[in-house]
Amino acid sequence: MTLQANQAMQTANTAALTNYPLHTRALVLWLVAALLPALLTKNPLYLLLVLAAAGFTYRRLVKPGPAHEGWGSFLKLGLALVALSTLFNLLFISVGATLLFTLPEYRLEVGPETQRLILLRLGGRVTLESLAYGLSTGMALMAVLVVFATFNALVDHYQLLRAMPRFLYQSAIVLSIAITFIPQMMVAQREIRQAQALRGHRFRGLRDLLPLFVTLLAEGLERSLSLAESMEARGFASSPRSSPTLPPLAIRGAIALALALLLSGLVGRSYFADAPWPGLLLALLGGGLLLGSLWLVGRRVRRSRYRRDLWRRHDSLVAGAALISLLITAGVWLSQREALIFYPYPRFAWPAFDPLLGLALLLIAAPVFAGAPAPGGVSWHD
Repeated sequence: MTLQANQAMQTANTAALTNYPLHTRALVLWLVAALLPALLTKNPLYLLLVLAAAGFTYRRLVKPGPAHEGWGSFLKLGLALVALSTLFNLLFISVGATLLFTLPEYRLEVGPETQRLILLRLGGRVTLESLAYGLSTGMALMAVLVVFATFNALVDHYQLLRAMPRFLYQSAIVLSIAITFIPQMMVAQREIRQAQALRGHRFRGLRDLLPLFVTLLAEGLERSLSLAESMEARGFASSPRSSPTLPPLAIRGAIALALALLLSGLVGRSYFADAPWPGLLLALLGGGLLLGSLWLVGRRVRRSRYRRDLWRRHDSLVAGAALISLLITAGVWLSQREALIFYPYPRFAWPAFDPLLGLALLLIAAPVFAGAPAPGGVSWHD
């Protein structure tokens, strides 16, 4: 009987390990590497590479299921943002040298006849520059949504909470609600729609979805709160152990002093550009003191684990590729910032493209080629 129980436990642990394809810390590093170019540039060529790499990663590693439906919702929202951004620029921004066509113009003006102030201008000249800028801005927002949706479909949210630094123990309950709110809301949305379909109700438009929104919001929040309450009942984020050598008041004073030094250093470096070294030294001293204080806070927190998340070979490959992509993107931003900037005004010009940066962005698809398994099976916490 004992042998059968051990075999069953090993089978459950194997299923748990294969349920999510990558280690949580490797996925967080992948998220930062994929999110940085989407936040730094509006160049449509680079944004297309980010979208293609993130979408290809999702396509190859995520099976159809609840995560698939959630990713599709984020994709539709991203396309809607692209359309809205483009339409807004075409209707309200008439700047640019390349005229496409002209719409009827409506103006809202105030003031005397000789000095009229234009508050709102709708229509008029529609330029290629406003079209390009609207598309690039919408693509940047869409890239952020797609990257987060892919990360949300691949990550184990429970392991993500366990990977939090120990000094954030007081914020663990709030973060648990924030992290699990969207996944729980997606599950509730699927269950509510299935129940309505069994009752013979068909969703034909936005008017049918509006009564569902309040119920869906309340259900997702209730599930997240239930999770937070269960974590608190099990001692998660409880008070840390006391230390006679380092009282809490001393640690708080050290954190306050570190923040003051860091702020003084940054202000001094900004206002005294001729002599930046004193401010830089103060900032480094404050940052080091802050990191040390937070490390001491983490040492006072007890943490136990039922099962540790294993780091495997493909995790090392994904983390290495993400780190290379992150370093190249940051290096280009610091040394050749004009390679990331896309501003089509006053006359449209084809956006610049750096092949090295393009290859770095293609490394976002490293989880597919690193041999990461597709998620499947039953997770141990289910």
